[in-house]
Amino acid sequence: MLRPAPAVLVAVLLAACGGTPTPPAPTKVEQSTHPVDHQPIARDPHNPFRRPDRDPPPPRSEPQIPAAELDAALAAAAAARTAGDDAEVARVLFPCANKIPKSTRCEGELAMALAKSPGRKAEVQYFLDHAIADDDPAADADFYARLADALLGQSMQQQAAVALQRRLTRLPEPGAADYARLSEVLQGVPQREAEAAEWLQRAFERDPFKLQYLRDAGVLLSQVPGRSAEALVLLERYRDAIRGIQPEEMDSLERRIAQVRSQLEPAPATAPAQGRGANRGTPD
Repeated sequence: MLRPAPAVLVAVLLAACGGTPTPPAPTKVEQSTHPVDHQPIARDPHNPFRRPDRDPPPPRSEPQIPAAELDAALAAAAAARTAGDDAEVARVLFPCANKIPKSTRCEGELAMALAKSPGRKAEVQYFLDHAIADDDPAADADFYARLADALLGQSMQQQAAVALQRRLTRLPEPGAADYARLSEVLQGVPQREAEAAEWLQRAFERDPFKLQYLRDAGVLLSQVPGRSAEALVLLERYRDAIRGIQPEEMDSLERRIAQVRSQLEPAPATAPAQGRGANRGTPD
């Protein structure tokens, strides 16, 4: 008995199945319309589900590294910061951050380094909050000056003012610009205009040639209820100092002085309202 050739058997089977199967058309891959993030946000190695842009670090629970290691980490971070290597600053400081007890300098320096990287808002906010919460006696004036800048970068004006006040206590002899800087920050904090004016007056005492300190202090006090009399003294003193020197400013200054003076004048007395039957004679 002759057996069909393998090729013939294959042909018969294909014919029985309806011919050669046609492969499906390739599926078109749709291109994403979302921009590609070429710098993905680094995840927490201890918790890959935490995103530093929206999730703060977990509550502190681990013990702080030994004092010698902490000092070495801070020194290495200072060298890396001087070299402009913020990534290295973060790398050497993560082991001492969020530990018990807290290292204010470690967390402050880490926050300042992380603040320069996009996508770490929650993490930066967390470490800034903890860095400004305590006044570290081991932190110098430069630390608090840089911390104030980082806080301002996160729109934390009130905390930045605290940092600048701590900086002042560490300066052997603060200058006019130091006081004026604090005043400038306080002017961005609601209900702190009076303090801002006082720091400007201190700045003027340090540098009497900066007459704008006197003017700005007067303008600030004129906005504080109950301080118009002090504002008027400062503004009039400023007017007398610039008379003949800055004539182009005199008109606007006189208008402001008049406005402040009007706040001190009592409101004109008004006649009492006459009710029904007022001034009527009594019946006989």
